[in-house]
Amino acid sequence: AAEIARDISGSLDVGELLTKAITLIRELFNFYNVAVFLIDPAGEYAIIREATGEAGAQMKRAGHKLKIGSKSIVGYVTGSGEHLVVNDTSRDATYYANPLLPDTRSEIAIPLQVGQRVLGALDVQRNEAYAFRTEDMNVLRILADQLAVAVINSELFAETQEHLSQHRLLHHVTTAAASGTTLEEALNSAAQGLQVTLG
Repeated sequence: AAEIARDISGSLDVGELLTKAITLIRELFNFYNVAVFLIDPAGEYAIIREATGEAGAQMKRAGHKLKIGSKSIVGYVTGSGEHLVVNDTSRDATYYANPLLPDTRSEIAIPLQVGQRVLGALDVQRNEAYAFRTEDMNVLRILADQLAVAVINSELFAETQEHLSQHRLLHHVTTAAASGTTLEEALNSAAQGLQVTLG
């Protein structure tokens, strides 16, 4: 957990940090599949953001998503904000079988949550039943919390960059407009400034 936290804390790009995190989680714990789902802006779906292996790549390309609160492990977790462990997928009504991951025998999903806000879920699968021990669950909870904070940080960084870009645009246009000696020159300079800045 410490190694993964160290590796993901250095990045503010959400895609990069999630890719690093799930790859390390899968390799270090030898899981069958690891994925991160993030809730869409409308708050309706949990959309796969990163996942391991070829199955994960296919799900990403297809834009795989699960309705929040739906009859699926990720749907339940993102809807309730509570983790869920399914020890035997062949006997659980919540389990939604994914044809791309036919060997899943047990699954755990943990919400990515900051305060009361659920951002998504960390979903981990194993190819044997009753495979998740208490220690696994505790470590995965810590990692999910770290991922949630990293996602929030990357969101805040992106918002800050957007605001900075807007302020630069305003500064450029107002400086250009102020350099004119007549109203026509000022408007011309402002229009040219906008054209250069916005393309």
